Amino acid sequence: MDYALNNKRRVIRLVLQWAAMYGDVLQEDDVAMAFLEEFYVSVSDDARMIATLKEQLPELEKIVKQISEDAKTPQKKHKVLLQQFNTGDERAQKRQPIRGSDEVLFKVYCMDHTYTTIRVPVAASVKEVLSAVADKLGSGDGLIIVKMSSGGEKVVLKPNDVSVFTTLTINGRLFACPREQFDSLTPLPEQEGPTVGTVGTFELMSSKDLAYQMTIYDWELFNCVHELELIYHTFGRHHFKKTTANLDLFLRRFNEIQFWVVTEICLCSQPSKRVQLLKKFIKIAAHCKEYKNLNSFFAIVMGLSNVAVSRLALTWEKLPSKFKKFYAEFESLMDPSRNHRAYRLTVAKLEPPLIPFMPLLIKDMTFTHEGNKTFIDNLVNFEKMNKQEQQKEDESRFI
Repeated sequence: MDYALNNKRRVIRLVLQWAAMYGDVLQEDDVAMAFLEEFYVSVSDDARMIATLKEQLPELEKIVKQISEDAKTPQKKHKVLLQQFNTGDERAQKRQPIRGSDEVLFKVYCMDHTYTTIRVPVAASVKEVLSAVADKLGSGDGLIIVKMSSGGEKVVLKPNDVSVFTTLTINGRLFACPREQFDSLTPLPEQEGPTVGTVGTFELMSSKDLAYQMTIYDWELFNCVHELELIYHTFGRHHFKKTTANLDLFLRRFNEIQFWVVTEICLCSQPSKRVQLLKKFIKIAAHCKEYKNLNSFFAIVMGLSNVAVSRLALTWEKLPSKFKKFYAEFESLMDPSRNHRAYRLTVAKLEPPLIPFMPLLIKDMTFTHEGNKTFIDNLVNFEKMNKQEQQKEDESRFI
């Protein structure tokens, strides 16, 4: 009897911890909500016969009731996001995580560069996107959805691919066309990016203030990423039919900063101004490191080490030695040898909160997933699962 009772109490504690950790996510899962309610009823029934279980019943009732009520509140209802996920929220408002039930207004282009605007859930599959496009165009026979990068690279999306909007590259666009017209697709003129830099305005801004504002913005993005999104991203969104929108936006932010650095320097035609830009970006990187914003720090350093910038030998020669020394120190932290030992040692010395270098965390989880079988002799490989869990917890440890 004691053995059975202890097992019941352990199960209740486990469910309480699970519900407390994943409450917001469970609200979107009808099966999970039904399980919680059924579990509460079962524990209530057992508590009538086993008095010691009544101690845990109030806490269980409270958490089940809270999750159920939160799921029904207007604030938890889906919101509509504008294309490219510029949510338009007032800056005074705290950024809210994107949920799979949220809807997105998005432009899908045709071969002649006209477009139709569709409204679908963020986690919509390509099949659902095609259906929405067909409704707008009046016909969808033989249509395919193509992801087009600014460089003209084209990828035909599979019908079961999900959350395609958030996985677009910077300046990427979605096209719908008959399969036979695939080779004729061309990028939009707007995808080519800017032709004039902003050095005139940029050099007037304080490097420290810029780094601070970047860190605030990056922190909001990072804070919206749920650790489960790392699992969905690693194992494949289509297996779970879940969105990784918040993680995708945070990863896109890294690329935006990196290409911002490259673009500003390459669009500056005056060598003396380019030297000033190099100094400016090195200062911003230093302040980002000071604010423990390692994601933006590495994005800036990788932008400066991009071949389009690093080949500007005359510009680098004119950079003061003090800044060359700073940059060399920054590059040493990017050293990939010994499994990025320099970066890992630096992070280990920092106290949370901090914003980690997310691409490396993704790389670690992908390496563990692809290098280890999920099942061995039809049994779950718990050693792999434990490794993935430890890596996933790294994300929450930084907050």
